[in-house]
Amino acid sequence: MKKAIVLISVMAAALLTGCNKQTAKSNLSSQSSSSSKIVRHETKSSSEAPRINIHKKYKGFKLATVPSQYRGTWYRGDPYSKKARKLVITEHTVNGNVTYQKVDPNLKLNRHSEKQNKKYSGNIVLIDTQGNSLKVRGFLDLVNLDYQPGQFKNHDCLFLSYGTDPSVINGVIFMDKNVALKYRKYDFTKVKK
Repeated sequence: MKKAIVLISVMAAALLTGCNKQTAKSNLSSQSSSSSKIVRHETKSSSEAPRINIHKKYKGFKLATVPSQYRGTWYRGDPYSKKARKLVITEHTVNGNVTYQKVDPNLKLNRHSEKQNKKYSGNIVLIDTQGNSLKVRGFLDLVNLDYQPGQFKNHDCLFLSYGTDPSVINGVIFMDKNVALKYRKYDFTKVKK
């Protein structure tokens, strides 16, 4: 019983000492806040791009090369903002995601598999070129983004489709940022390819 009382007394003293130190720190910080000295902390910039590893291997997949007609810096106007969103497509990346093609037809992808979700996480996408179309999707996604090169009112562009009907145009991505902003509120679903 005496040991329990001594233990409780020691713990209470430790808590009170900690509170006193905290109170002293807060008093010190409130005094220093009135001074003209500014303390800056270094933080990592959130705008740093994640490292891309195009040499990483996945069983049943190979690194894919994006056809040249899709490569470049593209812009899409946002109808709810006066800014354009950028899409960068390079030889082996789409918007910072490394491009792969499935080479093993027997490999089954299951988006509900915890093991596959861990294995295929990160900045990787599957691409497939069929005819005049570049289909892009995440390894475990069900829906493709379908890009088709073309022209809209004499401007080079990529027609964007997604969902179950690739013939419906959901948007247009332009090489010129100003053109993208000009047509940011245009209803592209009425456009026929």
